[in-house]
Amino acid sequence: MGFQSSGSNAVDDCAVPRESLLIAAADKAEVKTEMGTFSISSERGGIEVIDRWAEEWRSLCAEAVEDQPFYRPEWIKAYVRKFGREKKVHLIAARSEKRLCLLLPLLEELSTFSKVPVRRLRAPVNGTCGRFDAVRRAGAEGNAAIQATWDYLKRLNAWDLLQFSNALEESTVSEIAEAAGANGFLMIRETDKPNPLVSIPAEPSVLSQMPPNSKLRSQLRQARRRLAEKGDLRFYRVQTADRDALDRFYQLEASGWKGRIRSCALYDGSRTFYDEVAEQAAHFGYLSLYMLEFNGKLIASHFSFTHRNRCYSPKVAYDEDFKLYAPGHLIVSEILQDCASRGIRDYDITGEDQSWKMKWTNQTRAVSHYFIFRGPVGRLAYTVGSRLRPRVESLFGRKGGLQPDQG
Repeated sequence: MGFQSSGSNAVDDCAVPRESLLIAAADKAEVKTEMGTFSISSERGGIEVIDRWAEEWRSLCAEAVEDQPFYRPEWIKAYVRKFGREKKVHLIAARSEKRLCLLLPLLEELSTFSKVPVRRLRAPVNGTCGRFDAVRRAGAEGNAAIQATWDYLKRLNAWDLLQFSNALEESTVSEIAEAAGANGFLMIRETDKPNPLVSIPAEPSVLSQMPPNSKLRSQLRQARRRLAEKGDLRFYRVQTADRDALDRFYQLEASGWKGRIRSCALYDGSRTFYDEVAEQAAHFGYLSLYMLEFNGKLIASHFSFTHRNRCYSPKVAYDEDFKLYAPGHLIVSEILQDCASRGIRDYDITGEDQSWKMKWTNQTRAVSHYFIFRGPVGRLAYTVGSRLRPRVESLFGRKGGLQPDQG
């Protein structure tokens, strides 16, 4: 990872007092843009805030520039319930002529950045939960809402650090961050490893040439023949939050290296999050728990979603005892066939561009983390984080990208 900084001076009129965690701005404000006047409102509270907005939130998703499962209210709610229960939800909404154009859910907290105490507004996301973005209406109104939302945020007497993590290129929050930099605010952009994206061919003849790696295609043909000689290979998709199927997935994940380092759902405390996500995804019709069995034994599985013409696999597992048969690649081959048959044209494996994923594609999407600093406290955190800390690390031979101290 590496970071880039922008902005030469923090905006002086953004200084904020330190007496309290957050001092709420007016619930509503009018912001004028070239597209007209936007009404910006913010609401703070617990999970009930998400519930109150959920219906309108989902309606906006249906008309959004990019509607991914990770940006929907059920996903954010599951995150807050599991990982942010003690924090306040701060939801910001932008309307044009009473029509919702942008919705930005954040969490507020007292935190530190490079050991400097800060009031932080941050994206409700972590390593478990993949990626984040605000939901923005497609078209000119949605585009104009980006600047209107930033104009509101910069005057919000509520933060020293605004943090957008795990943001894809050309996302709404990345454009908000760019608006902040253009407005003279100090900002750090930290680049992360890109996410692989597989285009699924519609033509059967082209699909048969997947993966593009010819050596892997040959290995998969051989693996299928060898398995067929020994028994029955079965692939299927579970679209309900079936308890037995989920348990089998979790057990499979725990049987391998993730279990040995205690980073699987059964051991790292994330199972309740995935259970809730599975239930909600099934309720709204986009859960796809893919299963690959050999003689009734589960040898590979993907915790996936198929939503809006795209398949996502944020969590995967395979039986390491079957490693010679490449079960992780076999199930990807089956998933692509299943998606093609249903008219799904993109397979978003999510996560880092690991070598096994890149055998299926040469396409990736860039991922970045944005840190925007405000007022004298923000300026201090920026100075320590972007200037002093790298020098200290170089003196002591430490490596690693710039990270907040908690979150």
